[in-house]
Amino acid sequence: MKLLYLKKIGSLLPTVQKQTFGRIASVLLVSTIVFTSCSELSEEQPILPDQSSQLNKLNLVEPQGELITIRASGEDYSSNAKKKSGFDNGRFNITLKFLTPISDRQRMVFVEAAERWEKIIVKDVPSVTFDEFPLPSAFGGPPVADIGETIDDLIIEVVLQPIDGPGQILGGASPNFVRNIDFLTLSGFMIFDTADLDDLDQLGLFDEVIVHEMGHVLGVGTLWDFQRTLLDFNSQGFPFFNGTIANRFWKNEGGTAFLPIEFRGGPGTAFSHWDELILDNELMTGFINLGYNPLSRITAASLRDLGYGTSMAAEKYDLPRGTAGVENSRKTESGGIDIEKGEVLSGPVGIVVIDSK
Repeated sequence: MKLLYLKKIGSLLPTVQKQTFGRIASVLLVSTIVFTSCSELSEEQPILPDQSSQLNKLNLVEPQGELITIRASGEDYSSNAKKKSGFDNGRFNITLKFLTPISDRQRMVFVEAAERWEKIIVKDVPSVTFDEFPLPSAFGGPPVADIGETIDDLIIEVVLQPIDGPGQILGGASPNFVRNIDFLTLSGFMIFDTADLDDLDQLGLFDEVIVHEMGHVLGVGTLWDFQRTLLDFNSQGFPFFNGTIANRFWKNEGGTAFLPIEFRGGPGTAFSHWDELILDNELMTGFINLGYNPLSRITAASLRDLGYGTSMAAEKYDLPRGTAGVENSRKTESGGIDIEKGEVLSGPVGIVVIDSK
């Protein structure tokens, strides 16, 4: 994966409804990075956002009940596997769109997080072009993709701004629009409280948190029960992941019964992670430990159950032995952060109906 281009545009934002994260910005600087598996670099030089810009807070647009439906055109799924020798060599691409100023160090963390996921999701999905209607932003500003623009394959809006001070809401990440054909994420968002970022850096966990939250944008925990039945419950009411492939790797790693899902935490955080008490330092549990937090073959396999084309050559992971779904108190003495307590997660607000070309 290489950095192909970065461009900056200044835009005015309209007013939208207030939800969790403060007020709407009146002026927005947008910078976009496209990641791809292509080995060539663009000659265009990066242009950083103006760090001195005075920005008010951005706010997520509150869902209005029914899912939004937008029509677009896309490549034919049946022929997609046969392409391509061109721009992206048929690999899965993530585009990051930064809506607030970001430092070089922070930018690189997001770049490396995208690269980490692209090592797992290796199969391309058809690009989507918006011929008649733009794709709305999660923050109510300029569209994520305007009329005539194409998304290949996933675009994530990123916001770093004050929210509620240190130690409270860390941030949120979720899909925003999904494709109607496979219900995989087409656009999503990640938002973080700048008051917490220094502490994360001092703990050496900033990188891990960004990878973790990007996993939620892809659908880990946020798409399990959206047009799917991957989230299930046993007779005692304990949640488990019932995807065939993930459970195969769960058992290969030493697990018993079904792959356990976290049931602790408030609305929007419970039922969205692997069970920390069983899977311990796996990155997609709700507790990020100090030290090594691998993205295991279990998570890679769960993405395949969602519909992604994934590689099983994930990071080394030693699964603690134990019985799946056993109730116990949360373990925190090992050191790290209980990321569930600071997360705000939600599901998609809309579906893009794709007409194949």
